[in-house]
Amino acid sequence: MGQQLRYLPLSEIVEGMVLGAPLAIAEHGVTNFTLPVGHELTTSNLHQIALRHGEFACVLVDDPRSDEERAAAIERHRARLDRIFARADRSRPAVAGLYAAVLAYRSL
Repeated sequence: MGQQLRYLPLSEIVEGMVLGAPLAIAEHGVTNFTLPVGHELTTSNLHQIALRHGEFACVLVDDPRSDEERAAAIERHRARLDRIFARADRSRPAVAGLYAAVLAYRSL
């Protein structure tokens, strides 16, 4: 079984979940709390995040889909993005970067 990244509200995150992306919380432009990707969350971590008004985190969750189902979903996302970006000039770096970022996000 594979895994996928999910952005979840703090209220749905439980001890033992693993961060799928680094977590950084800043206040007034100053980073005051960080955890690295791959960190297994503890009750203490969740308490610290809540104290610093963290709202969401990216965590790894089990993906019940087969490899074929995941590949088909990515292809559907790519086809949809191709329609959305049909009139955009993807040779421009900013547009190409946006397309790549949205596809990567949708492929999580």
